[in-house]
Amino acid sequence: MRSGPETLPDIAGAANVAVPGIGVTLGGYLLQPSTRKPQMPALLLLHGNPGSAEDLEPTARNLAERGYVALALSMRGFPGSGGKDDCGARQADDAVEALHWLARQPGVDRSRLGILGYGQGAQVALLAAARTSQLRAVVAYSPVIDITRWGETTGYQPVRNYVAQVCQPHGSSSVSPLFHAPTMSAPVLLIHGVADDWVPPSQSELMHEALQGGGRFSELRLIPGAKHELTEDELEQSWPWVMGFLARNQMLSLAARTQEQQTRVNTFTERGWASRLGRGGIKTIRELGPVKREIITKVQNPHVDGHTDEIREFFLNGLYIRALFPGGQHNAYLLQQVWISKPRWRTKYGLNLGTTREALEEKLGQPDAEQDGFLEYFHSMGIGTARIYLDAERIVKLEWEFPAD
Repeated sequence: MRSGPETLPDIAGAANVAVPGIGVTLGGYLLQPSTRKPQMPALLLLHGNPGSAEDLEPTARNLAERGYVALALSMRGFPGSGGKDDCGARQADDAVEALHWLARQPGVDRSRLGILGYGQGAQVALLAAARTSQLRAVVAYSPVIDITRWGETTGYQPVRNYVAQVCQPHGSSSVSPLFHAPTMSAPVLLIHGVADDWVPPSQSELMHEALQGGGRFSELRLIPGAKHELTEDELEQSWPWVMGFLARNQMLSLAARTQEQQTRVNTFTERGWASRLGRGGIKTIRELGPVKREIITKVQNPHVDGHTDEIREFFLNGLYIRALFPGGQHNAYLLQQVWISKPRWRTKYGLNLGTTREALEEKLGQPDAEQDGFLEYFHSMGIGTARIYLDAERIVKLEWEFPAD
């Protein structure tokens, strides 16, 4: 809708950069973690319509504080960049070029690149994901997925005008991510407001179904009552989903931790308790203390037809254990879940119930995700997750979860 360029204002702590697109120069801001390390993950950020890189600066700063290199970019045709808005046609090619540029920046791990977009920027992010295999993760807030359906179902005349004048000349299918789902290899997180009447949530639902139907990885998160422009509280509500998604897809913000802290995180998420739990057979669980209740469930082995496994849940005083016994044999088991809810059970690094959040972060560093009431730490190889519940900034419960197989 806009035609640029307009100069982006200087912002303290953000490097004003010029990034090459396809025949245009794109303006933006590059923000880096205060503690820089080699091999840092990086994210390209794309704004909605109307908008510019300036709108993305708070998000970029948040990411930089968490250990990510963040490039907030104005798309072609918007303030700070040349060219004309084209509904994602060349803007998606520009985004791929911007990712190449970002991968060349000092300290960036080119094998851990992601892209996050809002509105039209989310549409462009998905189109770009269909044109490159270098992405590790894609986060799309309220994207347009099918341009034709958007134009036909909207109650807004400006939308119909935009679709007819800007989108359709480039071919509706070419700028509709729905038709490019088969060539998207990166995992996708879709976030949409349920009350969005500018871009209805059915658009994200279409994308989610298309990706899953094609065997691609997709998560869909809907925010009740939220409209197209999310409020500050709604954005804050969605942020733990984003952080958890990035972490689960090998985009951990390791630059926010020392190497010693990351080693502790891996140990703690894999085996964070100070007991023999996880070693030996069923006898070692029962030797921990009196088992108040035990639940047994028979399940079909996912790998061998006709082979039955056994899931056992053990309830001890302040300790819960869920374990898988392959073939129903009791000489070895795989942990699926562990909870500690009483201080009689000790953990590694002194992170027992009652420990302060300050002491926790001193030992493990910044959490990978933060939900209402608990923090999450992820093993860098995806082996386990630790959830640490807090009340008045002190640990009140610890929970470990392991990939089920």
